[in-house]
Amino acid sequence: MFIAQTAEQAKIRAWLEEQFQPDELRAVEIVTRNAVRIVDRNYESSMVVYQQDGTIRLVCPDAEAC
Repeated sequence: MFIAQTAEQAKIRAWLEEQFQPDELRAVEIVTRNAVRIVDRNYESSMVVYQQDGTIRLVCPDAEAC
Protein backbone atom coordinates (compact mmCIF):
# COMPACT_ATOMS: atom_id res chain seq x y z
CA MET A 1 0.00 0.00 0.00
CA PHE A 2 1.90 3.09 1.25
CA ILE A 3 3.64 4.25 4.40
CA ALA A 4 1.59 6.93 6.14
CA GLN A 5 3.56 10.02 7.14
CA THR A 6 0.72 11.87 8.89
CA ALA A 7 -2.25 10.95 11.09
CA GLU A 8 -4.58 11.85 8.21
CA GLN A 9 -2.75 9.51 5.85
CA ALA A 10 -2.95 6.73 8.45
CA LYS A 11 -6.72 7.15 8.58
CA ILE A 12 -6.89 7.12 4.77
CA ARG A 13 -4.81 3.94 4.69
CA ALA A 14 -7.13 2.22 7.19
CA TRP A 15 -10.16 3.34 5.14
CA LEU A 16 -8.62 2.01 1.92
CA GLU A 17 -7.91 -1.34 3.58
CA GLU A 18 -11.60 -1.57 4.56
CA GLN A 19 -12.93 -0.49 1.17
CA PHE A 20 -10.66 -2.38 -1.25
CA GLN A 21 -9.18 -5.85 -1.54
CA PRO A 22 -5.37 -5.86 -1.93
CA ASP A 23 -5.56 -6.79 -5.63
CA GLU A 24 -8.05 -4.02 -6.49
CA LEU A 25 -5.54 -1.16 -6.31
CA ARG A 26 -2.53 -0.90 -8.60
CA ALA A 27 -1.02 2.19 -6.98
CA VAL A 28 -1.45 4.61 -4.10
CA GLU A 29 0.46 7.88 -4.23
CA ILE A 30 0.66 10.51 -1.49
CA VAL A 31 -0.39 13.92 -2.83
CA THR A 32 -0.68 16.05 0.32
CA ARG A 33 -0.77 15.44 4.06
CA ASN A 34 -4.49 14.63 3.82
CA ALA A 35 -4.92 13.28 0.26
CA VAL A 36 -3.74 10.33 -1.80
CA ARG A 37 -4.24 9.36 -5.42
CA ILE A 38 -5.33 5.78 -6.09
CA VAL A 39 -5.21 3.84 -9.33
CA ASP A 40 -7.47 0.81 -9.61
CA ARG A 41 -6.88 -2.36 -11.59
CA ASN A 42 -8.59 -0.75 -14.62
CA TYR A 43 -6.07 2.13 -14.49
CA GLU A 44 -8.73 4.63 -13.41
CA SER A 45 -7.51 7.16 -10.88
CA SER A 46 -9.28 8.98 -8.07
CA MET A 47 -8.34 11.07 -5.07
CA VAL A 48 -9.09 10.07 -1.50
CA VAL A 49 -9.30 13.05 0.83
CA TYR A 50 -9.42 13.16 4.63
CA GLN A 51 -11.54 16.20 5.52
CA GLN A 52 -11.31 18.42 8.59
CA ASP A 53 -14.55 17.01 10.00
CA GLY A 54 -13.01 13.52 10.04
CA THR A 55 -14.82 12.14 7.01
CA ILE A 56 -13.04 10.51 4.11
CA ARG A 57 -14.22 11.26 0.60
CA LEU A 58 -13.47 9.58 -2.71
CA VAL A 59 -13.20 12.24 -5.42
CA CYS A 60 -13.29 11.20 -9.06
CA PRO A 61 -11.42 13.32 -11.61
CA ASP A 62 -14.55 13.36 -13.80
CA ALA A 63 -17.46 14.24 -11.50
CA GLU A 64 -20.02 12.92 -13.99
CA ALA A 65 -18.38 9.49 -14.02
CA CYS A 66 -18.98 9.02 -10.28
